Amino acid sequence: MAKGMIWRDNFLESRDAVPQIPLHPIQAVRPRSLYTAHSYLAEEVPNDYGQYESAAEPWQARGRLLRPLRRAGRFWPLPPKVAMAAAAGRMAAHMDREMRPELEYEAGGEDAEETGPMATSMGTITLRLYDRVRVDLSLNGSVRVINFKSNIVLAISATGTSVALMHPNGRVYQYGSRVEIRTNDTEGNCKYAKMWYKGVSFTSDSCALVYLVDAAGTRSTTDTFSDLNRDFSLDVFYSESRYGPDCVHECLAAIDEARFWVAEDGSEVWDVAGVRITQQLNGQVKLVVQRDNGKRLLRTSSTLGTANITTPFIHTTASMGQNPHIFVRRGERRLHYDATNFVVRNAGHSAGFDDRGRLKVY
Repeated sequence: MAKGMIWRDNFLESRDAVPQIPLHPIQAVRPRSLYTAHSYLAEEVPNDYGQYESAAEPWQARGRLLRPLRRAGRFWPLPPKVAMAAAAGRMAAHMDREMRPELEYEAGGEDAEETGPMATSMGTITLRLYDRVRVDLSLNGSVRVINFKSNIVLAISATGTSVALMHPNGRVYQYGSRVEIRTNDTEGNCKYAKMWYKGVSFTSDSCALVYLVDAAGTRSTTDTFSDLNRDFSLDVFYSESRYGPDCVHECLAAIDEARFWVAEDGSEVWDVAGVRITQQLNGQVKLVVQRDNGKRLLRTSSTLGTANITTPFIHTTASMGQNPHIFVRRGERRLHYDATNFVVRNAGHSAGFDDRGRLKVY
């Protein structure tokens, strides 16, 4: 046998021969998710969603009961900034549906890039906006704004005398001359306050007493606070509203009269049922509701997690991020909470809880 030759599988070949190794070895495709590739259940669950049709019925298409307002195209090309913002919003909505399928219903369905007002079988109007924001309207002017991305809900009654704000930092419920507030605490020591004709009452989960700040100063008292764990924004929205199956045709007529245009700064503006809704390029949504006794302003932002309600009776703001806070003002009564200190003010006197939950009189 010649030098440099070897036997391999009954064939004589050169020792210098090097097997050809592919540069990119073929590997099995890794499944996207371990939980979607394999089921750990003993029995497969049948895909029968008929039992949920009744719960989702108000938001599903039922002939003419739920239909988007048809825009016959746009009357002019979108500005570059508006087109880029719309494309970014569609991409974000698509990624959200891929990562969290449960948001598909919240975002408004499969065709999330289509926005516009819709009439529901409940006799109300729903306006679906970008960045997972939904606006519910009644025929007589009650408004409910749901910011799914930031877990924020704003509501105002038809007469404008009741307001609801639900925010990750706390909740505000104004009805008539009273305002009830609950602020959330990361350690579980939630604070409660109530603004009423006597002054401002407040307490906390770890405090056994209730304190009142009135014209005489700060003193202990006895008082009760409402349970704000439930979704009281529905009470504010429906309590004085005109809704029901008999109002469906009126909602369709209001949708046919709705107007839409794009402002010079690229903001999309809707005018539906006497309420003007503006969504800016940064995602902030602003609603203006006109009433005989003044106008009401509602604002929320999906990117910043902010909320704002201004009426002739109350002004409240809330925000998240590096400087989270919640602020409520009614007349000379005020409340401010910055996730550390809880302070209420009335008639020139201030009191509250410090970062350790101890009473502090200023």
